[in-house]
This record gives sequence, structure tokens and C-alpha cells, in this order.
Amino acid sequence: MNKLVKKIACAVMAFTLIAGVFTGCKTNKSAKTTIAMPNYTSVKDPSGNLPEKGTVGDMEYRILKKGELGSYNTSRGYYFDMVDELNAPLLIVICAGTHKAVDAEIKIVDVGMDGSTLVIVVDESKGSGEKNKELDCPTCTLEVDHEPSDLLIVTTAGEKFEKVNPYEG
Repeated sequence: MNKLVKKIACAVMAFTLIAGVFTGCKTNKSAKTTIAMPNYTSVKDPSGNLPEKGTVGDMEYRILKKGELGSYNTSRGYYFDMVDELNAPLLIVICAGTHKAVDAEIKIVDVGMDGSTLVIVVDESKGSGEKNKELDCPTCTLEVDHEPSDLLIVTTAGEKFEKVNPYEG
């Protein structure tokens, strides 16, 4: 009887391990969290243009131009960076993840406040043109004079960006 119990226990454990491999052990790097667009106060002017620099809430901001700052991260998400200088501004670097298309890009299309939360809205283009030989990681950067209390970065489609480790990816 003892041998039968051992065989059943071994069979159950083997089945559990195999089932885990096929279901629970998969990673989904492209999983994106979709949220409802927050109700925030935009800094766009009455004609709908987003100023390159200005004030949002209690902080000064500046949108860096494409190519002004590169990224050493290839993960989709955002991270904080800072130049190693006294009174240096804080950089919020937003990464689209790796893409093969030459014309893939990400850009900041709106900035605003929802209570104490800084809201950054970005527009992503996956690109449809010529393929790069190497992977590219499109980024956009918002420079602020201090760290916001809370931060929400979301695409125009409602996909939320999560904070990533800038040294991984």
C-alpha cells in the first residue's frame, strides 16, 4: 500500500510541475495595463498647442527635443534621471521599448495635473517603414525642477507606463 501512495504522490507532483511550466511560468513582457484617461487640468494653450516649457502645478517643466537625451534602458516604462550637478533638474525618461522600425517614436502630447498627480500623456507610433538592422528604443523626456508627489504616464490609448529600473533591460 505504501508503494501505491508514493506512486500517486509522484504522479501528482509531476503533473503539477508540468502544468506549472505550461501555464504559470510564462512571462509576458508586453503586458500593458489599460486605464481610463484621468480627468486632469492640461497646460495646453487655448488653441490646443502644448508649450515646450512652462509651469504645471507648482513645478517648472521643459520637454526635451528628440535626440537631446538618449536612454540606456530598453524596457517599456519610465525612470528618473538626473545630471550630476548642483541644483540639476530631474529628468523623467519615458521609453517605448525596443522596436525594429526606423520610424517608431514616442512623444509627449500633453502635460497636466490631477490633484497632486503629474499626468504625462504620450503618443506612440510603432512605425511601419524600413526596418533597422539593430533594435531601437524610442524615448521622450520631460525635465522638471523637482520630483512630483505622484506621477501617471499614460498613452493616448490609455496604456499606463510603469516605473522601470534604468540599469536593467
